[in-house]
Amino acid sequence: MASRKYKNKEVGRLEKKFCDKHGIGKCTNFKIVQSLGLIYHVQKHMNDFISVDSFNYTMLNIKEVVNAPFFTDYDSINHSIKYYKKLQEYVCVVVNITETNAFVSTVYPVNKKRINKLKQQ
Repeated sequence: MASRKYKNKEVGRLEKKFCDKHGIGKCTNFKIVQSLGLIYHVQKHMNDFISVDSFNYTMLNIKEVVNAPFFTDYDSINHSIKYYKKLQEYVCVVVNITETNAFVSTVYPVNKKRINKLKQQ
């Protein structure tokens, strides 16, 4: 049986200004991709969403979160960027960065208090 090669979906790019600010300039313009396997990583957070509709809406609008976030936070320890946005509820899209690419690793809901606390740091 031949293995299938799934295509990833591009949902954005790492911006130069953000990369330079956080000392990851070599990652400038990396494509941010979403794979079919993302659903397996997000399943553990499904019950944290306010409804099935909110979960589905979030999964369909990952590109919107990445391209027009309310707030972004760089995690230098895990080499990832967290994009926050209000859709039907506040959500976080986590993008991991490797030496050669950037990919959406998980998505979960958050409360606004947590975002405000991060913004004050």
